Amino acid sequence: MRPRVVAAGAILALWAGGLATLARRQFAGGEASRLERAALFVSPGADYYAVSDGEKQIGYASSTIDTTQTRVRISDFVAADVAGGVRFAAHLQVSLTRALRLTGFCYELGASAGPYHACGTVVHDTLLALRITGKNGHTVTRRIRLTAPLFLPTMVPMIIALGERPKVGQHFTYEVFDPATDSSAMTTIAVTAESLFVLPDSASYDADGRRWIPAHQDSVRAWRIEEQNGGRLTGWIDESGRMVQADPIPGMQMRRTAYELAYSNWERGTPRDARAARAAAAPPPPPSSTP
Repeated sequence: MRPRVVAAGAILALWAGGLATLARRQFAGGEASRLERAALFVSPGADYYAVSDGEKQIGYASSTIDTTQTRVRISDFVAADVAGGVRFAAHLQVSLTRALRLTGFCYELGASAGPYHACGTVVHDTLLALRITGKNGHTVTRRIRLTAPLFLPTMVPMIIALGERPKVGQHFTYEVFDPATDSSAMTTIAVTAESLFVLPDSASYDADGRRWIPAHQDSVRAWRIEEQNGGRLTGWIDESGRMVQADPIPGMQMRRTAYELAYSNWERGTPRDARAARAAAAPPPPPSSTP
């Protein structure tokens, strides 16, 4: 896999990156109970994120959870212009049972960093069937035996937070499998801090400045999770396990905000030839937007 594709995937490492997480941490005991408790608290909703390089906004991201009586579906999307002139868009869709058992996922990386597709199906909770297609159009299929329930990064913060309040000092150990590189490694995630964030939750349009500005802000309590040994699975999550802020790679930040502040302001500042592609790729806005 080319370095720029790996770098692009790193931006999604916290909750959308085509990685599969295999929990080996005595799952039949405490981790199984955690999963059962978390399933009771999952609720539908959407969050939006501004992606910046520390000085200016360079992209947009969203994470949506939909629930039915039998299914939970998670859809994560990000588009950004990263260093070196690389433009990319990535989309991860995850399907779960109501008990948070993974049934399948599909990850797509496009624009100048792709195309790249990685889709997986879990068969009888014991087998992961993978189908990976690279930019050259070559498709590789793999079958991986599972010894524990399968997760993706988009689920990990949710499992940590739901069911019981996170506590500073907690540690969670997982084996992370990356279909992009066909490799796996044991990963330890620690809860290292607790803090209060003030985030915009709605926006209004400033006609004079021709930009959306915060209309109302809300305080959100969050906990910092850090992948040990300098890994990428690092950021702040709220009590529902939803990402508040992430620093997936050095010099890049994702921060939760209102839809208009995350997407509309960025879209207005991009060249016209890029707007059509971004508008086509971006998920629809929330039902209530204040013009």
